[in-house]
Amino acid sequence: MTATMDKPKATLIQPFGVEADHPRNCDLLIQSIPGCRLRGKIKPVVQTIQGNVATPMLQGQALPEVPGMQLHINPAKLTYAIVDPLEDDDAAKQRILNFMRVTQGISADYKIRGVPRQQSELDVHRMKTLCREVCQLLEEGHVRVVKGAAPSRDDVEDLPGKFLLNPGSRIRTSQPIYEEDYDAWVDRLTMQGG
Repeated sequence: MTATMDKPKATLIQPFGVEADHPRNCDLLIQSIPGCRLRGKIKPVVQTIQGNVATPMLQGQALPEVPGMQLHINPAKLTYAIVDPLEDDDAAKQRILNFMRVTQGISADYKIRGVPRQQSELDVHRMKTLCREVCQLLEEGHVRVVKGAAPSRDDVEDLPGKFLLNPGSRIRTSQPIYEEDYDAWVDRLTMQGG
């Protein structure tokens, strides 16, 4: 074999961004980024669990449309950014303020703000797990692509690193760190009578 054939081909996933856009106006908890909660897009017309279309009302007023928070991911650089389009959307802020004045009696000097931009780096394992989590959210229709192209599951599988077993856990546990070690851990527990 030549030197170029010995090395595994590295998959390069281009940077991409998604917006939280759940069919029932829900927020999303991103397990691969501890503490990450994305406000979903708020729509005046939603789909119920039964598949029907409904218009949520509060005191006879339909909800205003509000953009969802966005998650921008750059797998090659192992970075992510959480962006709230509401920060720069004065029209959306005004719609929310008008709705709150009518339904809750909020004063005219009340200020609506978006969430400030957050960005950070992840290790290869957490990035690989995050990309797979976003693929799952796309398949379920809980997010939509707003920048670039979403990676395929095959591309995510080819990323360096391993999938984390419980990426959202914030407590110390005896569980293995990686999914690939789970079956052996369960076998050991079973043999020990656990």
